[in-house]
Amino acid sequence: MTTIQAAATMGQDDDMAREVIPRDHLASGEWPTGQIAVGAPPVVHLCQAVAQTLTRSMAERGVGVRELARLAGLSHPTVLGLLKGTSLPGAQSVLLLEIALQKPLYPADLFRRLGD
Repeated sequence: MTTIQAAATMGQDDDMAREVIPRDHLASGEWPTGQIAVGAPPVVHLCQAVAQTLTRSMAERGVGVRELARLAGLSHPTVLGLLKGTSLPGAQSVLLLEIALQKPLYPADLFRRLGD
């Protein structure tokens, strides 16, 4: 069963996904590098990938949470929530972060990994 099928059988839909706290779906380890539990909603995988890329990008550029939030026009709690896995990344927030960092954050091949 693919991750998509598992989520569908759990009754996940867009409204329910908004209530997901990504880090609550770790089977082991720490967010954002830990192992995601089998059957976790697909959006958790997206959040983890975005958080990992965001963490790396911030380190590469030597920018902190408050500075990145300022550059992206977001609140620092929004950026912190994405990094800590306590909130879902909204499309506009991710786009603003991508513009500020001049780097894509959404994983282009995630659909392939989840479809396997």
